[in-house]
Amino acid sequence: MKRPRRYAAALALTALAGVTTAAFGTSARAQEPTDSLEVILAIDASGSMRPALEAAKNAAKEFVEAMPADVRIGVETFADEVTVLSAPTTDRALLTTQIDSIVADGDTALYDVVVGASSRFTPAVEHKVLVVLSDGKDEGSSATLDDAIAYAQGISVETISLTTAETDLAGLGALGPVTPVDDAAAVSSAFSRIASLIVDVIAAAPTSAAPATSDPVPVSTMAEAVVAPPTATAVALSSPAASTSLAWLIVGAIGVFAGLFLLALLLFPRERVSKARLGIDKPRSMSDIGTRSVTAIEEALERYGKRTDLGNALAVADISMKPAEFVAMVALVAVVAGLVGLLLAGPLLGLLVAFTLCLAVRFYVRRAEAKRQAAFADQLPEVLQLVTTALRSGFGLTQALESVAEDAEEPARSEFAHVLAEVRLGRDLSDSMTALARRMRSKDLEWVVSAIDINRDTGGNLSEILDRVSATIRERGRIARQVRTLTAEGRLSARILIVLPFLMLAWQWRSNPDNFELLTYGIGLVALVIAAILMVVGAVWVNRIVNSVAL
Repeated sequence: MKRPRRYAAALALTALAGVTTAAFGTSARAQEPTDSLEVILAIDASGSMRPALEAAKNAAKEFVEAMPADVRIGVETFADEVTVLSAPTTDRALLTTQIDSIVADGDTALYDVVVGASSRFTPAVEHKVLVVLSDGKDEGSSATLDDAIAYAQGISVETISLTTAETDLAGLGALGPVTPVDDAAAVSSAFSRIASLIVDVIAAAPTSAAPATSDPVPVSTMAEAVVAPPTATAVALSSPAASTSLAWLIVGAIGVFAGLFLLALLLFPRERVSKARLGIDKPRSMSDIGTRSVTAIEEALERYGKRTDLGNALAVADISMKPAEFVAMVALVAVVAGLVGLLLAGPLLGLLVAFTLCLAVRFYVRRAEAKRQAAFADQLPEVLQLVTTALRSGFGLTQALESVAEDAEEPARSEFAHVLAEVRLGRDLSDSMTALARRMRSKDLEWVVSAIDINRDTGGNLSEILDRVSATIRERGRIARQVRTLTAEGRLSARILIVLPFLMLAWQWRSNPDNFELLTYGIGLVALVIAAILMVVGAVWVNRIVNSVAL
């Protein structure tokens, strides 16, 4: 008749203790003490274990007493978090006391106990055995199954599963052999292998195999896992997650090569090669791929109406590239960077790196554009003063602008030189000046153009008009600088208030990582997301307030 499930833990651990005692006998205890083996017993102390906890504790104590006195044993529990009741020790009385103190409550941090136990074995010990007793799947661990698999390399994990509807046998099987405790034959077989392994290790016979059983479990034996631990390459090829990583690694390597090759074709076009070298009748250009790509990008920009805007932005930012070439360059660099991220950490990081690089380029262009426009606005009063001086000396307006193109500083010199070049090609001076004002987003220059147009229609002293406009622009600039000075404290406070939470978050991450981990799952993650949303709203709000005051 099938036994009640709450007695499964007692059955499992009692069987282990009995088989171990029978396996050792007097000959095993007569051997010299050994330091080549340690055992850590990890017991599930979640709330679902409460009905079977007392039976499990009794069985655990019997197992501890049945083990050879020279084998160090550690005891740990896992529920909401991992609790180390005792580091590996030979003090059986201490282990018994600690096992009696176990109380069931909380979730099942199964992966965390595997990750943590791997670091609590004595480093010098050759063979490390972790026996895990659990009745369900992992819930509440900060570690993942892949983390547990990685940390389990070098130790042998034997899991005793109290099989329920929630049991994740596939996840447990990825860690090591799994024995469902409601199968009596499988329990006896699994614990017989454990006892045989311990006998073999103490007898210093690592090549001996575990005895055959009448009901073999379809997983690799624990003796094989410890006596002949798999190499890193074998683990990588056998683990499904690692196989996926290897596939992404190959895809990333191929992608990086292809991206760099296309980037080379675009940036370093070569001359047409001879027929003798290619062995074909018609010579071909190695830059044809890059030329076609740039042409396609230029057509797409023209179709969506972005070519002119991007061209103006690049011109103002002083980037001497055509819009299509710039887009192609950024796209290829983003692809290569994304593939490098894919090669290092998978597709998520690859997409994040590519997206971040595109945003960084966009920010750089906007920043360079704004910086050059601000410099032009600061230079405009001096430019008008230079034009006024030239007009009073008897020069015409075009000649006065030529003096600006020769004597002014950047960016005014190159911008007015561009205006004069358009005038020489037949464009009206007012139209060129208006285009310059829009390109540099200068309201002051638009006023200057309006004054020049009015003077053309009505006549008058243009030098005096420009002199008054220059004085007005200077006064407005002085007031704007005074306002920025008065609001500097508020703007600095806004920056500090925005940056301070991130600095505190980084400090907590470095100084108190255990508490920081609470923000990576469950209600902590929800709180972190809400805090991030409030930070964005607050940053936008503070910037609006400060900028409105500054204006």
